[in-house]
Amino acid sequence: MFIYTLNITQWVLPIGLGILLGAVIAYKRGSENLKITYLEPEDFRSNMRKGQLIDIRIKEDYDLEKINGSRNFPKKELLRNLYKLRKDQAVFLYHDDDRGLVKTIGNKLLKKGYRPVYVLKGGFKNWPFPKK
Repeated sequence: MFIYTLNITQWVLPIGLGILLGAVIAYKRGSENLKITYLEPEDFRSNMRKGQLIDIRIKEDYDLEKINGSRNFPKKELLRNLYKLRKDQAVFLYHDDDRGLVKTIGNKLLKKGYRPVYVLKGGFKNWPFPKK
């Protein structure tokens, strides 16, 4: 009997807004882990041994110099060889810079369930430590 005396907008509007707010919060919470984390060279170096270090530069550049302990998966070859990566370990990526291809591959790895993904800020050009 109480519902009949109220205008329909007085109870539908609050319920609709509550559902909408809940959906927005759930979406935001689920997308928090889908972000690449950019690390300064010092932080990258101190943490890279805790995960998988992947160089996505072309093989010729990798053979000239690299970060010690890295594996080379040139360009999009990494996406064809995902079975060689472990999902239970962090992925540390680097390329010549920190934009473009490395960002694209990092986002694809996140979508495929590899978390967390770290990228060397400034790329390999910005690496101040000894190279192999």
